[in-house]
Amino acid sequence: MPQQSDIFLGRRPIIAADRRLVAWDLAFGNGSGVSLTGSPALEDETVAALTRVASTADWESLLCGARALIGVDRPMLFSDAMEKLPRNRIWLGLGPCDEIDPKLSQRLHALHRHRGTRLIFLDYGRRDPREQLLELADAVEIDARSRPAETWEPLARRARRRQLDVMVRGVDHDADFVAFREAGFDLMEGQCCAEASASGETAANADGKILLELLLESNGDLEISSVAERIGSNAQLTHGLLRLVNSLELARAQKIESISQALMMIGAQGLRRWLNLLLFQIGTVGGHRGPLFRIAASRARLMELLTRDRIGEEPDAKDTGEQAFLVGILSLVHVLLGTGRSAAIEGLSLRHELQDALTEYAGWLGGLLRLVECLDSGRFPEAAATAEELELDPVRVLDHQYQAYQWVLRMITVEVAR
Repeated sequence: MPQQSDIFLGRRPIIAADRRLVAWDLAFGNGSGVSLTGSPALEDETVAALTRVASTADWESLLCGARALIGVDRPMLFSDAMEKLPRNRIWLGLGPCDEIDPKLSQRLHALHRHRGTRLIFLDYGRRDPREQLLELADAVEIDARSRPAETWEPLARRARRRQLDVMVRGVDHDADFVAFREAGFDLMEGQCCAEASASGETAANADGKILLELLLESNGDLEISSVAERIGSNAQLTHGLLRLVNSLELARAQKIESISQALMMIGAQGLRRWLNLLLFQIGTVGGHRGPLFRIAASRARLMELLTRDRIGEEPDAKDTGEQAFLVGILSLVHVLLGTGRSAAIEGLSLRHELQDALTEYAGWLGGLLRLVECLDSGRFPEAAATAEELELDPVRVLDHQYQAYQWVLRMITVEVAR
């Protein structure tokens, strides 16, 4: 049974108007699935959760090149957890308040001087007393989803006159992303990147279409010779695959310098895995600058790690882990195909248990996919219930999340260092 001291970690993307990843909105839930964000009655648990993550996380991999937004209240601001946060990477989400007293102002200025923290004013309003902290702020968040435009448009204009970006949260559909972008919002928080754009804006680029053709034409049986020919004739794909395999465990013994060498080491069984990784890394419009690759790769790796952790040293452990990885990464392939998930999966030749996991959340793999999706979106009650159903310890889940983020960071680091 989960303990109240156990925590779940959620990481929702914050993206700019050009679909570039800017930050992660971090959230915490306790072992029973109760959200610890904005819960005054759970202040002690919230501070303990933040302290634990601040002390145990590898922040470079958790943030993966972006910032973090952490909603804070007074007890959190005056806790020791603040001293453990990474320098110059944190936005503190400061909620509405009646006044900014001298002690609070001094604390926020001290955190800015010593930790490089900046502020986002959450639920920004008229005559907002937090404006006396303008020199510490980068943005405001406006609840535009539940307010009529005539009430939030003046607030957005006011923020822009003060040189602040304007953010909206809970943007979980691409149509909403487009609408808020057209309305002039600078930052959109939510799961909209996991949905295909009706305009084709999120569809695979030219390199991605080549990889999709390979995956769709293979009928589940990829041949190394045909893959070598298609990738070898494209300089971008060649460079991308070599960079990818050299960033991970395949290149521990020696540097891989040719497509034939890379494909020989990958082998026919692992080829679909690596082509899918390559697809999300360089075949998307945003590439490494967008959130999709980070989410797809970390989701797939987390599912693989949790599956291997469960089955241990069984003979088919590697194959089962591979199937879990594929379910995780294919759960977002519909974004690149410009369609819904079920329609996208119909075009792929997958085992029935994989198809059922992706379209109906059936079986162990389907339950695991539901769990990682809940973590991605911060749906902690469902995450806790699913973890209990799968007999997964929240402590192990968090540990494997950290490992998955570290694995993805190695690929991102190589990409950025080009």
